[in-house]
Amino acid sequence: MRKFLTGLLLLSACMTAGAQQPYPELGAKLDQYFLALSGESASVQNEECDFLIETCQDSLVRQYTALKIYDHYLKSRIMGDDAVAVHVARKWFLSGAVPMKTEEDLFHARLFVQFNESSLIGSPAPALTLFAPDSSRMRIPLKKEGQYSVLYFYDTGCSTCKRETPKLQEIAEKSQYPVTYYAVYTGASAQEWSAWREGKDCFTHLWDPEVSSNWQMLYGVLQTPKLFLVNPDGVIVGRGLDSGALELLLKRELGQEEYIYGESAQMERLQQLFSTYGDTLKVADVMDVASYMAQRTFGEGDLGAYKQTFGDLLYYLFSQRTEVYRDASIPFIQKYIQQPDIWDTEADKAQVSSLGELMLSLAQRTPVGTQIPDLQVEGTLRRKGALFTRAVKEGTFRLRKLKGNPAYLVFYTGSCEACQELLGKVDALVQENRKTKVLLIDMDALYETRPDMATELLDTFDLSVLPFVLQMDKKGIISHKYVQL
Repeated sequence: MRKFLTGLLLLSACMTAGAQQPYPELGAKLDQYFLALSGESASVQNEECDFLIETCQDSLVRQYTALKIYDHYLKSRIMGDDAVAVHVARKWFLSGAVPMKTEEDLFHARLFVQFNESSLIGSPAPALTLFAPDSSRMRIPLKKEGQYSVLYFYDTGCSTCKRETPKLQEIAEKSQYPVTYYAVYTGASAQEWSAWREGKDCFTHLWDPEVSSNWQMLYGVLQTPKLFLVNPDGVIVGRGLDSGALELLLKRELGQEEYIYGESAQMERLQQLFSTYGDTLKVADVMDVASYMAQRTFGEGDLGAYKQTFGDLLYYLFSQRTEVYRDASIPFIQKYIQQPDIWDTEADKAQVSSLGELMLSLAQRTPVGTQIPDLQVEGTLRRKGALFTRAVKEGTFRLRKLKGNPAYLVFYTGSCEACQELLGKVDALVQENRKTKVLLIDMDALYETRPDMATELLDTFDLSVLPFVLQMDKKGIISHKYVQL
C-alpha cells in the first residue's frame, strides 16, 4: 500500500512548519487515503497509519495528521475501524509521542482505549462469570466446536433495546444458525429483569448487578444495546452490531451469502487507489497492486478475502476502457483468475471465471503489433481537406488500404453520449495533422443496413463497450487500442 500513496506521503513530508493550518490540501489527500485503505485489515491500516505519521517531519503537521487519522477511525461506522483508533491513541498520544490539543482530549482518548482495547475484532472474547435467574454462576462465552456465541447487553428501560430485542428474538427463534444467544441485563432490578424474560426462552439470561465481572470495561458497554458475535474459537468477529448486521455477518461466517462483485463502493475504492498514479500508470503497476493484494489475502490464509478482492479487481479492469488497464487484464487474468482450484464454486464460475475468459477473448482480438484485418467496411472518412481532397467521404473502405500517419478507426453509436463527445474531438484531431485519417463506423447504422458486416466487426474487434478507438501506423500495423482522443 505504501507504493500506492507515494504522492500523499511526499506531500506530508514536504510540508513545513510555516504552512498555514488547517492544511486543506493535506486533509483532502488524507480523505483519499482513508478511502484507499478501507477494507484492509486493522493490522495493515495500523502499519500504514504509523508509516504516514512518521513521514511528517514538522511537529505541527505530524500532530494534524495523527489527530485527523484518530478522529476518522474514532468516528467511522465501519466495523473494525475502532481498532485503528485504539492503536493510534495508544502509540502516538498516550505515549506522549504526539501531543493532543488539550488535557481533556487526552483524558477522553485514554478512556476510549481502556473501554475498547479488550473487545476489538480479532481479539479473544473476555470471559465473564455472570449469574443466571436461579443465582447459579455461568462463565461465558463457552467454547464449543461449531457453535457461535452472541452477547447482547441490554437494559429494560432502553428505548433502542425495546426496538432491537424483538428483531434479535426473531432471528434466534426462526434461524437455524449454530448460535447460543446470551442476553446480559445491565440493570439492577430483579423485578424488571424477571418481567422482561417472559416469553424469551430463546435467550440464555444472565446478569451481574454488582458488576463484579467488570463487563462494562471488558466489553466497552457505556450504553445499550451492545451486540457482539464470537466464533467457535472464542474470537470476536463482530462488535457494535444490530440484528440486521448480525444476520448478515452470520451468513458470511457460515458461507451462506453469495458475494456480489463489482459493487459501486468497491469500484470507487479501487478508482481512488489507482488514481494516485495519475497518468504514469503502467501494466507493471497494476500487477504490483495485485501482488500486494495477494500477499494480504491469500498469503495470510484468507481465501474468502482473496476471492472478494480479486473478483472486484477483475470487474474494475473490465469497466476501464484505457489501453493500460486492458493490457494489464491479460497477465492479471492468467495469474489470478485462471485458477480452477480457487474459483471452484458455480457462483465463482458464473461471475468470475466466465468474465475472465470473455475478457481474454476480447483482448486477443486485433492485438497491438499485428496488421489490421483485410475487411471492407462502410463508414465516413475524415481528414483535413485540401484543394484536391475532400474533408469528409462516405462509402465502403478497405481497411488495409486506409493509409494514414496515423490512421484511426472509431466505432460508435448515435445514441451513446460518450460517443458524441468523442466525435466532437475528431475535428481537432484531423486539423492538427494533415496526414491523419479517421474512419468513423456507426454500428447502429450498420445493423440497419448491413447486419452481416456488423456481426463480422463484432467478431473481429472488442466492441463490448463503445466508443472504441484503434490506431494504426502508415503501414496498417495496429499501434494502440482503446485510444482516448
